[in-house]
Amino acid sequence: MAKQKIIDVECKKGHLLFEKYRKVKAGNLMKCYIDEIGIDYIGVSGLSNGTDVYCPNCKKEGENLRIGRIALVHGRPAVVVNHGGIKPIKTK
Repeated sequence: MAKQKIIDVECKKGHLLFEKYRKVKAGNLMKCYIDEIGIDYIGVSGLSNGTDVYCPNCKKEGENLRIGRIALVHGRPAVVVNHGGIKPIKTK
């Protein structure tokens, strides 16, 4: 069985987006499966496929920081991460 890590996902400016996300595989964070997110601070669970996801705190500050896009990955809804929008996360 693969190692699991519980991580927090933040935008590049440090605002918390997802807390207690269960990352299963080692390596860079490429996607966040919606059903693996412990606490969702931006409300991605009700969004449809193809919807862009933005950091709501950065929007309040006047910047449109794109976090990713909702897509089906291996038959499961996920946020496919925009690496310029989040702090780099790499697990071992």
